[in-house]
Amino acid sequence: MQPDENTTGTARAAQLTILLGFNGTGKTTLLRHILQNSGQRALVVTPDDAEWTDYPLTDLAKPSDFVFSGIRRHIFDTERTLAALDKFKKGILVFDDCRAYFADHTDARVRALLIRRRQREVDVFAVGHGFTQVPPVFFTFATNYILFKTVDNIDRRKNCIQDFERVRKAQEVVNAKAVKKPHFYKIINN
Repeated sequence: MQPDENTTGTARAAQLTILLGFNGTGKTTLLRHILQNSGQRALVVTPDDAEWTDYPLTDLAKPSDFVFSGIRRHIFDTERTLAALDKFKKGILVFDDCRAYFADHTDARVRALLIRRRQREVDVFAVGHGFTQVPPVFFTFATNYILFKTVDNIDRRKNCIQDFERVRKAQEVVNAKAVKKPHFYKIINN
């Protein structure tokens, strides 16, 4: 997930990765590895203070809260987080357990953030326990999937997943292999 150049010499497109899997499959462990090795700063938005506690907490209340390197965490606040995230640029933004604070009809500010991620130079991770645990708007803009075991009904996202059959088949393979290897995952690029 490090910035690079494409053949035309312009900065690469920002990525939106949907990371799915049940508790205990390895999502957080893999995501920590990706963030630590990315060479970018990262902000993990989480619904509560139960995870990511080894990283400093930021309130995103003042301009200096956006000046950092490494990894920071922020506990989602309905009243102010989305407005504050408009100021986040050049880094990785993680929405951990995003269903806890985003509904199916996600706030227009989230859609704007996803649309403008290239201009802001922000890679986004939407993390959930299954397909229905990530709002549909994220699937619309997804560039990658990282799939761990989940038995959530992928058919409920059929209308918003590009190349649905390929993703569905990949999830079947992951679920079958996870029977013997519980931390098995597959990366699918759109």
